[in-house]
This record gives sequence, C-alpha cells and structure tokens, in this order.
Amino acid sequence: MAGTEEIYRRLPGRRRGVVLSASMWMGSDHLLLVKSAWFREEYKRFYLRDIQAIVVAPCARFHVSRPILICALLWLLPLISVTFWPPGLGVVWVVATLAMVATWIAISAASSCRCRLYTAVSRDDLPSLYRTWTARKFLNQVKPSIDRVQGVVDAGWAQTERSNAGPAAQPLAAGESPARAARSHVPSHTLASDLFVLSLFVCALVDLSVAHFHAAILPKVATGLSVAQLVGAIAVMVQHYRGLLGSAMHKLAIAALVLMGLMLYVQAFATSFTTFSIGAGVNPATAPMPLSSAFMVAVHRVADGLDLLLGFIGAAIVLRSGEPASQ
Repeated sequence: MAGTEEIYRRLPGRRRGVVLSASMWMGSDHLLLVKSAWFREEYKRFYLRDIQAIVVAPCARFHVSRPILICALLWLLPLISVTFWPPGLGVVWVVATLAMVATWIAISAASSCRCRLYTAVSRDDLPSLYRTWTARKFLNQVKPSIDRVQGVVDAGWAQTERSNAGPAAQPLAAGESPARAARSHVPSHTLASDLFVLSLFVCALVDLSVAHFHAAILPKVATGLSVAQLVGAIAVMVQHYRGLLGSAMHKLAIAALVLMGLMLYVQAFATSFTTFSIGAGVNPATAPMPLSSAFMVAVHRVADGLDLLLGFIGAAIVLRSGEPASQ
C-alpha cells in the first residue's frame, strides 16, 4: 500500500565507476547499500540497532569515476588539432594537464580512505565512501540516527576518556549542531585563496592590455599569469577538500577553472579552423567570423570581463570574513 512505502534519503557519497556503482541510503530504521553493475543491482540493509561500528581508515584510492573519465576525454579532444596550435596555447594546455593530473594523484593519495561497517555477524565495505571529506559528511548524518536508536554513551565516561586522551572539546552553543560548529571554524579565505583572487584581477587586466600594446613580452606574461591562476585555483580546491577553506572560495575556483577550460577550447578550435581554412586557400578578409581576429578579441574581452567579475566576487568573500587569513 502507498501508506506503508519506505521513503529513502540518499546519503553523502556515490561511487560511479566504469562498470560498478554504489551508493548509501537512509531509511526509517536502517541503512541501505545499493551496488549496481550494468543492469544488475544488489541491496543490503543494515538496521541501525545492529550497527556496532563504522570504521574509516585512511589509504590511497586511485579511483577513476565516469564523470572524471568523460571530462578527461573532452579535455583531450582538442589534441586532434594540436599541430595548428600556437606555441603559447600548447604550453598552457600541457601545464594545465600536468597540474590536474598531479592534483588528482595528490588527492587520491592523501585524502582517500576505506570505510567499513561492522555488525555482530558481518563486516561490509562501503564502496561509495572513498574520500575522507565524504566519509566525514556521511558520519555526521548517520551518527545522530544511530544514537537515537541505540542511545548515547554516558556523558561522564565520555568526558573521562576525552580528558585522558587530551584537552576537552569546547561545548556547543545552544541549538548548534556538530556539523554547523565544525563549519564555523573553517576560514572563508586563506593566503592561497587571497593570491588566487589577486591573480584573477591581474590576469584580466594584463590580458586587456595585450590588445592595445604590441610588446612581445606581454603575451608571455599573460600566459604565465594564466598558469599562476590555474595553480591558485587548484590550491584552493585542495585546501577545501582538506577542510582548511570554506565552500565559497571552492565554488569560485571551480568557476574559474571552467572559464579557463572553455577559453582553451575556443582558442584551440578557432586557431585550428583558421589555419586549416587559410591552408585551403580561403581569404581571411572575406572569411566567416571565426577566421577574423575580431572574433578572438571579442572572446577574450568576454572572458576578461568574467574574470573581473569572479575577482570582485572573491574580494567580497575575503572582505565579508572577519577571520584573518591563515596559511
């Protein structure tokens, strides 16, 4: 009957591999582990009253998910026209590729884990929890439900254990949840994020000046600043994943990386199309818009305006925070 149907809520963490997938769901009195492989699905319930422990152990996990694989294929797609690229664009593309691969390796090695759930009769791995920040969010949502069913350990015993292990934790304010208290101690900006915001302004202003000055050094400076902006965005993402930086700067870094990737795509394909058309005997003066230098100038102006907008948003995030920037 419709009135007795179980309502599930998806918990943090989802593994989307090339073949295998896994996710965790919260029911009224149990957790549901869903594993799927192509057209087959497996389900296993863990009743909250039977859960004895959920153990998270740090370890290296070099997992390649479907979204990462699709993004990698899209990123490598412009290589079909690499012979037509200008030298500066090729350098930026190679540096960006190496930086993203290095970031993936660093996160996989330093911020990965294995999560295992224990009951009286079984121990099961939870494949959807393979990053430490996801496991932390999972535990923050599951622990209150388990405590509600099994009860909470005596406060005096817990206080004694904390005093033996180290300094006692600060009490929470009235009505404040543990997750909210943890987020309140995460700074909204750090030194790395401040330098990243500065790079957004400087990169946009230098790129705007390239169109009006013909010095040979300016394009090289703009390329170097783009690389610095890329490194800054990756540093912001790594700090966020390690719990050292708030989510606002993380979203700003993602927006900057998406904008940079779109610019590389447009410039690569436009340059390749122009070079191919000129080689085929097309007159650039009478060619369509992509062959005209005005097209790329307009694209750069739009990108510079968006960079400035992201810079102002980042500056607002920095100024809004009352906390000093930390390393």
